[in-house]
Amino acid sequence: MGAARAPRIAPQLTLATFDITGLAAGGDGVGRHDGLVVLTPRTAPGDRVRADVRVEGRVGRGTLQVVESAGPARIEARCAHYAPPDRCGGCQWQHVDIDAQRAAKALMVQDNFRRIAKREVALPAIIGGEAWRYRRTLTLAIRRVEGRTWAGMRAFDDPEAVFDLVDCHITHEQVLTAWRAIMAAAEWLPDTARLRGTVRVLDERPLFVLEGGTEWPQIAGFLDAVPSLAAIWWQADGKRRRLVADRRPMDVPGASFAQVNAAIAAQMHAYVRDRVRAHAPTYVVDGYSGAGDLAAALHADGVRVTAIELDEEATAYARTRLPAPSRAIAARVEDALPSVLPADVIVFNPPRAGVDAKVLDTLRRAKPPRAIIYVSCDPATLARDVSRLPGWQVRSLECFDMFPQTAHVETVCELVPEAL
Repeated sequence: MGAARAPRIAPQLTLATFDITGLAAGGDGVGRHDGLVVLTPRTAPGDRVRADVRVEGRVGRGTLQVVESAGPARIEARCAHYAPPDRCGGCQWQHVDIDAQRAAKALMVQDNFRRIAKREVALPAIIGGEAWRYRRTLTLAIRRVEGRTWAGMRAFDDPEAVFDLVDCHITHEQVLTAWRAIMAAAEWLPDTARLRGTVRVLDERPLFVLEGGTEWPQIAGFLDAVPSLAAIWWQADGKRRRLVADRRPMDVPGASFAQVNAAIAAQMHAYVRDRVRAHAPTYVVDGYSGAGDLAAALHADGVRVTAIELDEEATAYARTRLPAPSRAIAARVEDALPSVLPADVIVFNPPRAGVDAKVLDTLRRAKPPRAIIYVSCDPATLARDVSRLPGWQVRSLECFDMFPQTAHVETVCELVPEAL
């Protein structure tokens, strides 16, 4: 028999009072107690709070008990789900004034460059827009328990707690209307306790992606019950996602390509296009190119573009927009990049994990382009990747508040060779 396992000791809690001095990248308020950095959700800069504090490694984790005095950035949250008992985790900052949110995001980007990239950069500007009803996509967990079916978000402090969503104030009404129609037809969904669904709006018609279940014999009934859906994809447990119903015009791309915040995405797209054009390129490589929006715009400017995207459906759509001599390649960027260089400008718009290390190795060996334009949804991985590119300097850094009421920010970083 093996040795007896030592009993697990719960972390000790200390009730403490301290001031919140800033906001962390994950959205928590930052304070100090007895020399320990304490991260506490649902707090705002300038708050004086009382919280239960437990030590986790080198930091403390606070659970807010009372705001003893509110800071100047604290406001009332608009959404009822944000407060107990639901404690929605979809937003982190509804209790923080929008100007303070944006100031915190710019500081986060600057701090990541200082700490991770070891680069001193000026505080970046941040472009903002509407703070509410901007989301064109919404993912919800669907639950069935004892004959009751509901869809909602998870609590920020308990991922297993899914509340019944009535409204989401950052989501466009058209998306919510589609969700209500879907849940009104929930009897036709796969008969399983846990599902996950995403509604996206493209060209004024909603698209639906359903994940979960092993069989869907009632799909015909669901299609009849929700005629407003332009297309439906289903990813059964352990299977690849497949298109199961399609009512779209031929020239509309798939559900993966809807912009969460269309207005800010358009501004960011125009900014990236201008930064590329500033280097007067004749040939551009667009990595992680999605449905080819940027590539098509640059091609229209007379620039030859190679667009690289792993998603085959996105690549197929991009090909319809990129006549020769431009082209779209379905491949991993790290695999295709060596064969398409050299280029005048390279654009990267990777997922949250950043670019693969092989991409950076290729750049270090290749003839340097005039510029690298890196679009990032995570300042930490952006700074990490910049740190791995010695010999390149940050010419410009601009932030876009694509996701108000959350701690997420989009950043566009323009890099040029130091010799220039």
